[in-house]
Amino acid sequence: MTPQYLENLTKKIKNQSISKLVRSNFLFSICLTFCFACSKEIEINTRDYEKQMVVNSVFNTQKPFFFHFSYTEVPINNYRTISDSLHVLLYEDTHIILDKIVLSDSLITNIYPSWGSSYKLKVQTIGFDSVIAYETLPFLVSINEATIKPKVALDSYGDDIAEVGVTFTDLADKPNYYEVLLVKSYNGGKITGYVPIDSDRELIDPVLLNEGDKNYFPTTFFFSDKLFDGQEYTLRFRHRIQNSIQFGVVLRSISKNYYMYRKYWTRHYFNQPTHEFGFEGLIYKGESQAMFTNIVNGYGIFAGYVESPNSILKVIK
Repeated sequence: MTPQYLENLTKKIKNQSISKLVRSNFLFSICLTFCFACSKEIEINTRDYEKQMVVNSVFNTQKPFFFHFSYTEVPINNYRTISDSLHVLLYEDTHIILDKIVLSDSLITNIYPSWGSSYKLKVQTIGFDSVIAYETLPFLVSINEATIKPKVALDSYGDDIAEVGVTFTDLADKPNYYEVLLVKSYNGGKITGYVPIDSDRELIDPVLLNEGDKNYFPTTFFFSDKLFDGQEYTLRFRHRIQNSIQFGVVLRSISKNYYMYRKYWTRHYFNQPTHEFGFEGLIYKGESQAMFTNIVNGYGIFAGYVESPNSILKVIK
């Protein structure tokens, strides 16, 4: 093996090594290009996010007042834990009915709301402006009649569709708001569970269609008396109902705050990420929707409703 041959072999090996290195660097550069092309750097200025208190209480006449307290959060900070004492004041009309220092994130009372009464909530703590909220419970509106027509149609699977009718008389001279829930019950009328009506129902009622909630798949029916103020009205909807289960309906007289809360929550939930696996689970179904709040100097909901007794559906032909 001559010296000239060894020299040529050394050059060939060196050139191959340089070529491999160049190719490796080129591929690495391409990978970096794609990585940076598919990402975007976002600066978060946490100074623009002021820590706020969150108060939540949805109440009715059948249970005592319950409150939950927390703080707002930003992606890189956790303010959820309540570390300070809270001074909670609750007024019914003009009288104070609760004055308590709270050292946790919740408060269960033994005070039951009354329909037709007005309430003011005030929460004070060091470092925050006083959180204030107002609510007035509506008067009870009872169900005049609740009926069901079985087998009015068939769904796409060949199952029977029934038509439910809920008749009640609206209070005149002011805006009123309602919510109808389908429930499971046994003999005696005791409720054993609520039936979500987002998948097996068919909207045919003009009042429900006028609300504009159909495309957001609400789990209950909430609506105003805009189209039937002061009149007796029968709300109708269709649902797939199994004959082996005893069904009933509940009518709630709800406040405007509760009505707005349900509308915003329905749209907010609809625009959340899907619960499916794969690509569908990685994307949102739409633009995010802010939640309704009636809390001054904070966030959350302070709203109430009055619920009629469960009415067993009367079968008609």
